[in-house]
Amino acid sequence: MADNTEAMQNTADSEAPDYASMTADELFERGKHNSKIVKDYAEAAECFSRCVEIRSANNPYDNALRECYLWYADSLLTKEEENQSMFASAVDTGTDGSLPSAETVLENAGQKEASDETLAFEMFQIAFHCYKDFLESQSSKGPEMEKEVLDASYCCVRLGDMFFTNNQFPEAAAEYQRAVELRRQYHVPERHLASIYVSLAQCQMFSGQLGLALRTFTESKEIMMRLLMGNMTDEEQQRMKDTVEDVDIQIADLKKLIESVSTKTDNQGSQCNAADLVPQTTVCYIQCT
Repeated sequence: MADNTEAMQNTADSEAPDYASMTADELFERGKHNSKIVKDYAEAAECFSRCVEIRSANNPYDNALRECYLWYADSLLTKEEENQSMFASAVDTGTDGSLPSAETVLENAGQKEASDETLAFEMFQIAFHCYKDFLESQSSKGPEMEKEVLDASYCCVRLGDMFFTNNQFPEAAAEYQRAVELRRQYHVPERHLASIYVSLAQCQMFSGQLGLALRTFTESKEIMMRLLMGNMTDEEQQRMKDTVEDVDIQIADLKKLIESVSTKTDNQGSQCNAADLVPQTTVCYIQCT
């Protein structure tokens, strides 16, 4: 039995990746493969961590690192989402929303006690900083920048998702709004806007901003109705129709709530907390990055 155990251990050791012998490019490609194909987000994060460590040696804020930071952050967050192990307390955005020190973040990444969700949050912040720096260095705002803009705004979307999961709706709304504004600025096709508008409207609704949420839900529906007139698969079309139906329900409920709030506040001396009147949403998210 002891011999078998030793043999199994030797086999496992021989199959373990030799990270030390890999270049930064090899680590990056292996990380992407583990994230996209194998769905092994733990090993993907390990690869990206080592890749970032190598590439950031000279300047951790180099915008050439933007994609590596993004993949690293997304692997960490996806791993935590699969484990359903997210923030136990409010997410700290930093002093006045300031960017965390990349040197400190990278140093903490090597500590076993480092929290993956906190590390992911900070990596998304640094990734967005690098993408923003890159976009500002480019003179073009045309279609050729679409991938970079989508990736940059995806950082904001994922930061918003983390706030949303933790019921920090004003902070989530700010991130979703930032993603919308960036995609609008670069005239990204509307198919990349619909789902963010739904998320933004939900945050506004849960924050008690009923009128604003109503306008955002209405705008999201208008976008989806235009998209339904274009080319899409039957599955995509059905998913979007289902989302439109749910948005219609939210719009109808919000109109009733706004009327209810208006009626109550018209009564002298009455008090009404609009946020308490917001129902639980049933909106299903359409897949869109």
